[in-house]
Amino acid sequence: MNTTTQAHPAGTRAKAVPTPSDGEAVLTVLAEEHWPPSGEADPRLPDVPRWDVSFFAPLLMAAAEPCLTRHFGAPPLATEVGDRVALVMVSTRGDAVTQGAIDEATAEPRPVPKHLLFQNVPSTAPGHLAALWGLSGPFVTLLAAGAPLAAARERAARLIATGDADHVLAVALDPGDHPSRPGTAQAQLLAASGR
Repeated sequence: MNTTTQAHPAGTRAKAVPTPSDGEAVLTVLAEEHWPPSGEADPRLPDVPRWDVSFFAPLLMAAAEPCLTRHFGAPPLATEVGDRVALVMVSTRGDAVTQGAIDEATAEPRPVPKHLLFQNVPSTAPGHLAALWGLSGPFVTLLAAGAPLAAARERAARLIATGDADHVLAVALDPGDHPSRPGTAQAQLLAASGR
């Protein structure tokens, strides 16, 4: 399935991009956020409760929360809205920092802190976001072989085309491996053209 998207500035009406040929899904970008933000000399990732060692969940929250806030306002969403919002997170790799901490503990050997086992599950970070915001539509986590945002948009288009969601929060992550290189994130809130 091919998709076409167009972003629009906050406070303006979303516009659909005309499709070049029949059969392509048309998506509208209702809100978009990036991390790190442009123009900030020393950006800081947000703290995420019960999450340490890694940047994975903070990176997700740094792009996803402002994106949702831009369109919906403060959390949580009303149930009837949250039921129709899907979450698609696509990453270039898993949480290598947490996995490294687990590997280190088992190699010594010493007990692995239980919270590390919990945060190493791929759905933990997006699950935290979904619970906080009341997102109870479909929930997809994927590793991307190519560009993560393109993969997230493609899955979003499928969820909207099949009627499983009215809105999809598509998040693309490229997590880093060191505090000086925490990675990048991009979030887009997508809807079908005309919604």
